[in-house]
Amino acid sequence: MAAKVQETENKKASKARNREGERGQWWPCETTDTELRELQNEGMISAHWSFIRDTVVPKPGAGEVVMTKAWVERGLSLPCSEFFLSILTTYGLQPHNICPNSYLLLSNFVTLCEGHLGIRPDVKLWQFFFRVKKETKDKAMLNCGSMTFMLRPGRMYPPHDSHESVRYWNAGWFYEKNVPVPEIHDGLPKFNNEPPEELASWSFIPPLSLTPILEKAARRISWLVHDGLTGTQLTLSWFTRRIQPLRYNARLICAYTGADDQLRATRHDLPADSLKRRFKTLVKVGRGQPIPELIKDIYTNDQCPPLATLAEENLRTILRVPVSGDTAEEVPEDEEEEEEQAPRKVAPRPAKRPRAKFRLRSRSRGEASAKKPKVIKPPPLDSRKAERERLKMLSTAGKRSRPNIPGAP
Repeated sequence: MAAKVQETENKKASKARNREGERGQWWPCETTDTELRELQNEGMISAHWSFIRDTVVPKPGAGEVVMTKAWVERGLSLPCSEFFLSILTTYGLQPHNICPNSYLLLSNFVTLCEGHLGIRPDVKLWQFFFRVKKETKDKAMLNCGSMTFMLRPGRMYPPHDSHESVRYWNAGWFYEKNVPVPEIHDGLPKFNNEPPEELASWSFIPPLSLTPILEKAARRISWLVHDGLTGTQLTLSWFTRRIQPLRYNARLICAYTGADDQLRATRHDLPADSLKRRFKTLVKVGRGQPIPELIKDIYTNDQCPPLATLAEENLRTILRVPVSGDTAEEVPEDEEEEEEQAPRKVAPRPAKRPRAKFRLRSRSRGEASAKKPKVIKPPPLDSRKAERERLKMLSTAGKRSRPNIPGAP
């Protein structure tokens, strides 16, 4: 019995090692027909999909693009949005070069801009808040998951909770017919199975002071963060309404009207158990804990106040996150250096002071006066009677006894 258990464990370890060895590359297709039909029935993907089980590397045909289940679950559907295409163009990326959890960040950013600010998402505003973290193996750029978008230090932005791990997402791929938007864009770029080349845009930080409306948007976001808006609340806003933020929509999310709105992928809401199960694939939820309640919701029915008309009381200064009590305002964007290009200079350590070989016995008068008085402990209980007798003798020792003379006063 022990031999069989050990053999099973060895197989699991070997499989894990093999998969880890393929990190950053496509894994043989493990997509199932059931999974894709479920996504189709929910309106997340079209009826024009296909896959070939156990195919090692994607090879889409004419008019097809590569999609993965992980991207769809995190807000991407076809036709894709202009913002998503602008991200690919600005950073010189293919969809598979972006790590899956960064798709969730992109969807939340779209929801923040359209649902809370009433504006279209802008790449410059995105670059102001997020930086690029390169994913490498043996100093070479990965192909699948080449980069992760990370929040820049000091930015006042809705904090995002820990994302659920998306292991082996590069095995859940399939083909779908590319969908252009007439007079807007031609759909996703042609598939290129290569890692990206690093561009100047990867380290560029746009100066928002040159674009007043974006600077005001950043100040409004700071106010929303102070009001309690979080990344989980943004995810709940689009996820519970079955909206795909990275799909092309002619209307903003703040124009949402209800179950029949065309912003939705489907009219049908998810059952409570399915909602919890799927939400836990996006955001980490403690075992036995319910999904968070949606408190800071988006504006709907075109009720979002225009950003240009907001008063100063509805804005906040763009501040750095306090570190060790430091609340100084952020350095202007045009003066910031490119991140992760030059290592920080480390201040030299001060020389250690030699230890004294002897203790100074002399004390100043101030030190002597500041010394605490010695506390005298009370005598034990069984010797209190003897102590009283001793004190009585001491109190009468210095007195002279007088003779007893009759008649004397």
